[in-house]
Amino acid sequence: MKNEFIPASQVVANELSDMIFLQKLYQPNEKLPNEHELSAQLGVSRATLREAIKLLAAKGVLTIKRGSGTFVTAPEDQASDMFGLTYLKDKVKLINSWFEFRLILEPPCIRLAIENGTPEELQAIIDSANRMTNCGAVEKEAIIKEDQIFHIAIATATHNDIIQLIMPSLATAVRDSIITATQIGTDIKSIDNAMTYHAKIAEFIEMRDADGAALAMRYHLSKGIKDLNNPEKKF
Repeated sequence: MKNEFIPASQVVANELSDMIFLQKLYQPNEKLPNEHELSAQLGVSRATLREAIKLLAAKGVLTIKRGSGTFVTAPEDQASDMFGLTYLKDKVKLINSWFEFRLILEPPCIRLAIENGTPEELQAIIDSANRMTNCGAVEKEAIIKEDQIFHIAIATATHNDIIQLIMPSLATAVRDSIITATQIGTDIKSIDNAMTYHAKIAEFIEMRDADGAALAMRYHLSKGIKDLNNPEKKF
């Protein structure tokens, strides 16, 4: 999803970092797919991918070997960082900041959505909550996608141009929160939170109860912060 505030190359560099440090798709010394394959996988141009790789090479995350390809850099002393520990801590700190920002933005946002949204737009929010409820807890990708759809649908219903402008960044934060939760052992809590409170918010929307919806949104985000900072496994 396009981000209006961050250069495309940096967005791709962030995605690659997540693939390495959070999703563990590539291990130290492992070669990345070729440029054509990886750019297609990420849905970006080869030029953007090259710039992203340069950014990560400059940070020491990737090593470019001419004639051989691009490899994940092996840390000289894994015991000092456990390969990605610092990145994961920074990621948690970033998501905490996003949650704090969302606490400021989204409760009033849902009020505005109920005031300004068309019946069709409000129904789209309700439908998203219902689809999430029908997802199995193990259907993580489907839940992440529906989580993003839900919050973007709320932004759309506000009919506020500024709110809609920042929503691509928010959608990325929503996805990052669940991916990071998986790494620190709070993904079950994160998914349960989304399923429970999206449904409650939808109930208040059906009643056109802006106060109730705003309060449910506040509980939803506050619980997200609490769960994120109480991992079941330490890092």
